[in-house]
Amino acid sequence: MKRLNRFLMIMALLIGVAGAGAAIWNYSSPVGCEIGRDPALALANERAGEKVPYREWCHEFGVNKLHVVEAGEGDAVLFIHGFPSSWYSMIRPMEALRDTHRVVAIDGLGAGHSDAPAGQEQYRLENMALHLDALIDKLGVEKVHIVGHDWGSAFGLAYAQSRPERILTATGMSAPPQNIAVELLRTSSEQREKSAYVEMLKDASPILMWASGAGGRIATGPENHFKAGRMSRVEADVLQNAASDLRRINRHINWYRANLPAPDEVSEDDYWPSRDARFEVPTLLIWGEDDTVFDPQFIDLTRKISDDFSVVRLDGVGHAPQFEATEAVNTALADHILGKLEADASPQ
Repeated sequence: MKRLNRFLMIMALLIGVAGAGAAIWNYSSPVGCEIGRDPALALANERAGEKVPYREWCHEFGVNKLHVVEAGEGDAVLFIHGFPSSWYSMIRPMEALRDTHRVVAIDGLGAGHSDAPAGQEQYRLENMALHLDALIDKLGVEKVHIVGHDWGSAFGLAYAQSRPERILTATGMSAPPQNIAVELLRTSSEQREKSAYVEMLKDASPILMWASGAGGRIATGPENHFKAGRMSRVEADVLQNAASDLRRINRHINWYRANLPAPDEVSEDDYWPSRDARFEVPTLLIWGEDDTVFDPQFIDLTRKISDDFSVVRLDGVGHAPQFEATEAVNTALADHILGKLEADASPQ
């Protein structure tokens, strides 16, 4: 009996130590923004050849720093990536525009090589928008073209609604603005079914992801693009590795936790910048017809709140059109930014 009690005491102690270690690992922050640690930058410059190289820097606002990569001169084009990813997922349109524009990409808060704070409040769109305000000021420009993909689209489009005085044009790929996304979540049974994974993501933790092996299954896009011949092995590895830190994935999930309520718990505060926010700047949506993440009715809903709206719908393309239909995306984006893309003539 004494041996059994001693064994149980030792086991309890080991479980307690392991639990404490797991909690520390779970809630400790990954390394924040540091220059010279990003292999994607070297890869981008290798692809750029003899052109002026991309450069990186850390933009500090409040207590957080964003990792920024830029190249080129001219009107600034600000790129915001999606989940789970990093700035390099926007490299194709950046390469297409860098000869005529100043292309600027960020690692979103919690992603890539940006800071990854623990508190969810810092990931509220209205708070991250303040960081974008300061970044645009730091660039020394009054206005930018803003281009987003996935979560970057929801955020970038909402930012354009909120601050039209800072935006030249707005482009979203594969996702609606936040107010439309929330409205679909509230009203569309199809969207609720498509978004069922969100509540599971919000409940995730690094420990659970590690134990279940889910971490390796979250960022599968790069490997799929490599197998389809859309990117090199090196590119796929760089993108995959940028989304492989389980603590970072957990912090990046805070974009969902802080901004997407459960469908039955939607409130007015969730419609950032507001339920009735409109687009006052030229706005482009790029949508793959095979995308399964959103109910495509969001396109018509966005058209109804836009003064100058265009849409490019791509047959046979899924959730990552910048890799699946690179030429079509780059052409549409360039035409939109240069004012050559005709506004959509569909009924309002």
